Amino acid sequence: MLINLLTNAIKYSPNAGQVIVKAGTSAGKIVVCVQDFGIGIDKDDIDQLFQRFYRVSKTALQYQGVGLGLYIASEIIKKHKGTFVIESEPGNGSTFCFSLPLGK
Repeated sequence: MLINLLTNAIKYSPNAGQVIVKAGTSAGKIVVCVQDFGIGIDKDDIDQLFQRFYRVSKTALQYQGVGLGLYIASEIIKKHKGTFVIESEPGNGSTFCFSLPLGK
């Protein structure tokens, strides 16, 4: 799942010089965030990103993919009782964060 987020960050940031990965713990959960400095995502598209085969129409022709990566990632997170959050602004990149409960 983390590889998918890193691959997307690199793919959708062709002119950016870095991708930032942060991890830590908070309230009994591990939290991992992947931040890119790429094309960003419209607010209208963010809620749709976790649907199977969904591709943002403005970028679908520029970048290869079938629209399954984030769907699969979100399903993995759900199965492990975690959460997924996306913050993004068109032209300013995106941050994808997921959290998973720590074992007892």
